[in-house]
Amino acid sequence: MEYIDMYLVHWPIKLKPWACNAVPKEEDFEKQLDMETTWEGMQKCLDRGLCRCIGVSNFSTKKIQHLLDFASVPPAVNQVEMHPMWRQRKLREICGKHDIHVSGYSPLGGPGNAWGSTAVVKNPLINSIALKHKATPAQVALKWGLTRGASVIVKSFNPDRLRENMGSLDLKLDDEDLIEIEQLQERKIMRGDFLVNNTTSPYKTLEELWDYEI
Repeated sequence: MEYIDMYLVHWPIKLKPWACNAVPKEEDFEKQLDMETTWEGMQKCLDRGLCRCIGVSNFSTKKIQHLLDFASVPPAVNQVEMHPMWRQRKLREICGKHDIHVSGYSPLGGPGNAWGSTAVVKNPLINSIALKHKATPAQVALKWGLTRGASVIVKSFNPDRLRENMGSLDLKLDDEDLIEIEQLQERKIMRGDFLVNNTTSPYKTLEELWDYEI
């Protein structure tokens, strides 16, 4: 392999080099991430052709702005949780202003994950809109993300589900649908509790992790 397409910081946190637990243990954490030094190294990888793009994931608007304050190369993407019940309006605005693409993970609420929820695909409004358009709730949720200018990261190994997901491209949501979705009560599903502790993590609360944007 000569290069990778995207090299990104998955979470705004630093773990010890040998930490390989799927869920970090208390002893895995290091001090606060030095994002300026990290980004400088990533820019060098970009300059050397080792990657096509560099980006971030799970960055709040505050962290994005901090990165932009010193980065000579802005992030190409910010990969974040995004779905009709966690719409990321403020984050989308700042990313759009600086030509940072928003890539939405868990666009269906992550129902297949241990931490996920069926709240999105079982939401009464989403189901009502799906019924109106003879579509599925998943197609409505995916199409909503696409209409917001984001890419949506959805995973399935089931051929029928794959076809269903692709069907979202043919769906057209009307203005009334979009207005109604904007009224849904927001609920963040992937909160990042596993990155918060009172001893070794730089983040003692979820509010600190997300810069009070949760």
